[in-house]
Amino acid sequence: MKLRIGTRKSKLAMIQTEIVRDAILRKFPETEIEMVPMSTKGDLILDRSLTSFGGKGVFTGELETALLDGEIDMAVHSAKDMPMEFPEGLCIGAVLEREEAADVLVTLDGTPAEKLPAGSVIGTSSLRRQLQIRAVNPGVEVKLLRGNVQTRIEKLRRGEYDGILLAAAGLVRLGLDKEEGLHLEYLDKHSFVPAAGQGILAAEVRREDQKEGGRLEMMLKSIHSEIAAAELFAEREFLRILEGGCNAPCGAWCRIHEKTMMMTAMYARDGIHPVIFEEKLIVEEEKAQWKADKALEWEQEEPFSGGLIETAGRLAERLAARLQYKPVYLVGAGPGDGGLITRKGLEYLRQADVVVYDNLISGSLLNEARLDAELIYAGKRSGKHSMRQEQIQRILVEKAMEGKSVVRLKGGDPYIFGRGGEEALALREQGIPYEVIPGVSSVYSVPAYSGIPVTHREVASSFHVITGHEGDGKQTASVDYRILAKEEGTLVFLMGLGHLRFIAEQLIKYGKDPATPAAVIENGTTAKQKKAVSDLAHIEAAVREKGLSTPALIIIGEAVEMESRLDWFGRGALAGKRILITGTRHMVSELEAELKPLGAECVAVSLIESRPLWTKETAAALKNVAQYGWLVFTSRNGVDLFFQMMRQMGQDLRTLMHVKFAAIGRGTAEELFKHGFICDFVPGNFSGAGLAKEWIPELKKTDRVLILRAKNGSPVLPQELEKAGIPFTDAPVYETWTDWRRQEELNRLAETVDYVVLASSSAAHAMKQMLRRRLPESARVIAIGPVTAETAENLGIHVDLEAREYTAAGIAAALLEDVSR
Repeated sequence: MKLRIGTRKSKLAMIQTEIVRDAILRKFPETEIEMVPMSTKGDLILDRSLTSFGGKGVFTGELETALLDGEIDMAVHSAKDMPMEFPEGLCIGAVLEREEAADVLVTLDGTPAEKLPAGSVIGTSSLRRQLQIRAVNPGVEVKLLRGNVQTRIEKLRRGEYDGILLAAAGLVRLGLDKEEGLHLEYLDKHSFVPAAGQGILAAEVRREDQKEGGRLEMMLKSIHSEIAAAELFAEREFLRILEGGCNAPCGAWCRIHEKTMMMTAMYARDGIHPVIFEEKLIVEEEKAQWKADKALEWEQEEPFSGGLIETAGRLAERLAARLQYKPVYLVGAGPGDGGLITRKGLEYLRQADVVVYDNLISGSLLNEARLDAELIYAGKRSGKHSMRQEQIQRILVEKAMEGKSVVRLKGGDPYIFGRGGEEALALREQGIPYEVIPGVSSVYSVPAYSGIPVTHREVASSFHVITGHEGDGKQTASVDYRILAKEEGTLVFLMGLGHLRFIAEQLIKYGKDPATPAAVIENGTTAKQKKAVSDLAHIEAAVREKGLSTPALIIIGEAVEMESRLDWFGRGALAGKRILITGTRHMVSELEAELKPLGAECVAVSLIESRPLWTKETAAALKNVAQYGWLVFTSRNGVDLFFQMMRQMGQDLRTLMHVKFAAIGRGTAEELFKHGFICDFVPGNFSGAGLAKEWIPELKKTDRVLILRAKNGSPVLPQELEKAGIPFTDAPVYETWTDWRRQEELNRLAETVDYVVLASSSAAHAMKQMLRRRLPESARVIAIGPVTAETAENLGIHVDLEAREYTAAGIAAALLEDVSR
């Protein structure tokens, strides 16, 4: 058989082709082999980096063309130079045993990489090598280096570089690893990760020649190494997942030892900071179910034994996933008042795929999460643990490993007795990046909300924070009451209510004046804030008398005396009232605007949400909107979505210049005005029935009406229009859906609120479905109007109050009237 093998013209390429030739001749000595040297684009352009004119393919393009044209039968490549995609009809036919995979630093004086003087010039054309040599020695200067190996070494000898980075395999094959005057430092592959395929030779052939019964089938099998092939597959699959190329900042080094396959991978997500991970898997005895989306380019029926290829694919997937992890954000949510979260914390909360939250956060904060975010309750309260700390850490790791953006939303500050440090360590151990977003701590904010400055020039120049509940794993107590008793500043104990007597006794025992002012504050910064103020000797009795419970803060020191003069929190007609709002986020914002100025604590738990609804009928109506005489809106939401849809359809608002508008409620009319249109009719009774009664008599038979509202809205208005013979189109522009993610919060918070607001029948239905038990009698229910009230009563939800005006302002008025009784 005659065989023509194509190769690049460089000395290294010729030697590598000779290695393949000799391997074939050892098995098939009668074969007549001709080596066909060819020049490639990459060999001719030497003054620019590879990525500037084509990347990896610049070393293979001409050889592949010759293969497809039948000029050669095989092309030999260094596997690291092969592109990720092969031309149709070509494939890898065989992979030879691997040579040393490491990179080497070549110098003339033998100075190790980490000891090179600042400013030393290092030559390389690879971004991967550039990033990693700077990680080893940040002081070096990296300069572009192209050309064949001999040319690069000559530039080193001429002093153009202080060191150059090369592949060890190439030097070994050229016999330069023992060259006099050259010093080679083999860089640790665990920390200086090689390029995928480095040290491996691959034979590229026509697919028809490689397949079963093909002309070269037996020849290729004779030189093929299953071990090297599996290693190459793992490394290239890793690159494929990351969409890596020749100069992409990534590397991969796979090796197989007995039954274990291991891979070290490097990836610089930002192109600047390389991150390195390692993974290992046990090679399966049987072929697994794993299937690569893009199988390796060779297609033998059973090319791998012992499940090597399946293991390689899973290993690549796992490592790629780890290297693409998004940071986990440990966010401090503040002490309870939802307004005390930082802007940065709120920003990350709004972007998160997963939110793992605590018991002590404001329930309203979850209303800021994306509608498709996963919400996981990990709440804890002293003596009542919902989830163990180890479970929480495992969830953070697992969700990050799924490639999701995770926010760990913690009460107060993550690093102040919040076990954030433990969570950060757990993430670090798994190689998962994380960021800490500090929060407003209860240490100083809760006293501030009670009129107690923890420092004051006249009475306290320092404050000291102590945990009143030390971890079970600690061998000895770290709180030294001898020292604390002598401190002149303010003492703040967290999580210490259950040990209040012991704390007071210990401080008095070691010298603290029993008359020292002391305070205990429960549920600080919230509407449920309560406090007991006394002296150290009697504070426990005062707490017992007030019936305080966790979560609570203990403050001891002279600064407590200022509480009577500086207490400011809890002003307003609705102060001390916690109001659960169950409507859509749009409705929540309206209600908060009315209730917060009155001193209420609004807990927003949107049980329903709305989303745009496109139907053929709605699209047709909007396209021909100018043909209607009246547009009717039943909610603010409908107004916003109508104009949003008009923009999406490219509709000119001037088509509305002859149209009149009717709206249910002043709020809806105000929303219309924001878009530049004055409402022509608003009924005195803000309901569909009210609109029908007051407005329809004024219409003419020739008027055409377009109703823009929610899907499955009240049938009253359409029925009355039909009775009156007025032509109309009922076009739903949005639909509401029940947000089952909020079930945990609803059931947890329902026990703590004074009022529950139902702003629609949909919200009433959602609440009935989600509640695991009846609302407590202490929680009074207010409905926005008679329709919602009737729906709630029919569902078994007792309604205590009903707004006279069916708006957020009407709800506020009803609440004010109720608390004044």
